Amino acid sequence: MGHEVFVYWPNILGYIRLVLIFTAWNAFNNPAVFFTSYSISVILDGLDGWTARRFSQTSRFGAWLDVVVDNLGRSMVWGQLYEWGWLVSSVEWCVFVCNHNAHGAQWTNSFTNSPQWTLGTLVLAAGRLEGWASQ
Repeated sequence: MGHEVFVYWPNILGYIRLVLIFTAWNAFNNPAVFFTSYSISVILDGLDGWTARRFSQTSRFGAWLDVVVDNLGRSMVWGQLYEWGWLVSSVEWCVFVCNHNAHGAQWTNSFTNSPQWTLGTLVLAAGRLEGWASQ
């Protein structure tokens, strides 16, 4: 991997998203700034993948950066909304690290072989956490 990958257009969008995530985090108590920053970040999340494919600028670094910025954004929201948000965020980071380590840049494809009951278990666990946190 050459250093040119760091200035691929999709990765530049990732850096912009990172700035927007931190702006949203700092402005969490200002709904207009938070919503605007976070919404633009979400829109750019869809655009970076399209840009990577359109300009043939896919890379392992870009795949990693995209997921890291996604996780940072969700971690920020979970942490701001719920006292126990760190727990959900920690599990999400562990899943990312373990799967990315085992499957590389194609780690998201590994979920196609997951048991069907996995999603149901996660939904039930989230519902129980919600009930537990509100007590």
